[in-house]
Amino acid sequence: MKIRYDIYKQSLNRLADVKIAVIGDIILDQYLVGDVNRISPEAPVPVVHVRKESLTLGGSGNVVKNLHAIGVKTAVFARVGKDDNAKLLREHLYTEGSSPEELFLLTSEQVPTTIKTRIIAGNQQVCRVDRESVVPLEAGELATVQKQFQEALPQIQGVILSDYDKGYLTPELIQEIIKVSNENGIFVAVDPQVSHFFHYGGAGILTPNHHEAGKALVSNIRSDDEIMAGAKELASRLSTSYMLITRGELGMTLFDNEKDVFSHIPTVAREVFDVTGAGDTVISLFTAFYLAGLSPLESCLVANTGAGLVVEKLGSSVVKQEELTEQIEAMGLF
Repeated sequence: MKIRYDIYKQSLNRLADVKIAVIGDIILDQYLVGDVNRISPEAPVPVVHVRKESLTLGGSGNVVKNLHAIGVKTAVFARVGKDDNAKLLREHLYTEGSSPEELFLLTSEQVPTTIKTRIIAGNQQVCRVDRESVVPLEAGELATVQKQFQEALPQIQGVILSDYDKGYLTPELIQEIIKVSNENGIFVAVDPQVSHFFHYGGAGILTPNHHEAGKALVSNIRSDDEIMAGAKELASRLSTSYMLITRGELGMTLFDNEKDVFSHIPTVAREVFDVTGAGDTVISLFTAFYLAGLSPLESCLVANTGAGLVVEKLGSSVVKQEELTEQIEAMGLF
C-alpha cells in the first residue's frame, strides 16, 4: 500500500481551499500534572501535588485543532453553557491555533460547558473528573442550528459529525445534516456514538473503534474475519460508502462498500503514551485529504500515520503538514 507522491503533494496545496463544518460536542480538557509521594491519611488514595495546570480544546474542538494544524478552514457548530468556562472555551478557539472561519455556538442555560479534568502523576492518569449535563437540544435550538447550517452550506465541502453524546447531536439533527449534505453533494464523515449508531444512515464514512462497532452489533469483534464481517454489515445497514474501524495496536481496517474491498492497515506508533484524541486525528486527516484529492485508502494511510504520531504525545495533540510528510516518507509509503 502506497501513497502517490505527486497526488499527495497536490493535496497539500489544495488543503487551504478546503472548508469543513465541524458539528458536535465541544469540550474543555483540563490537565493537572504533578507528583505522588504519599498516600492520603483520609483514605487509601494517592495525594497528587500539582506542579502544572493546563487547558485545551477537546471533543469536537480537537477536530478543529487537527484541521487547522494542516491548513484546513472550519465552520464550528456546538453548544456551551452560560458560564465562565464558555468564555475560556471561546478564547481557546482563537488562541490555540484553531481559529475557525465561522463560529456558531449556542449558549444554553440548561447545560454547563463540558469540562473534563484529568489528574496525571508520574506520566500516568490517576483519575478523571467530568463536569457536564446531557440534555438534548430543544425544538427552538434545533431550528436555530438547522438554519445556521443552511447559511454555511454554500461555502463548505465536507462535514464532520463529532458525537460525544452530550445532547447536541440529536437523532433529528444528525439525520437532517446528512440529508441536506447529500442533497448538496457534501461529504459527511462521522465519529460515531454507539447510542446513535443507526441514525447515521447515508453518511460517507463512519470511523468507530472496534469496541464501538462491536457494541453497535451486539457482538465481540476483534479478529480480521470478525472485523470484516462487522464492517460489511454496518456499511450495508447504514448505506455508507466507507467504514473505517480503528483497532488500537492492530491498526485499522477500511471497507470500501462501493467496491466491496477491504484494506488492513497496520499501526505505526512506536510508543503509545496517550491515546486521548487519536480518533479525532483519524477522522480529521481522512476527511481533509480525501476532500483534497487522495483516494480513500491513501487518506487512511495518512490518517493512520498521523494517529501514530499523536499517541506518542500527552493529551489531545495534533500533527502539522511537515511532520506528517516526514513520517510518511520515513515509513516508505511514497
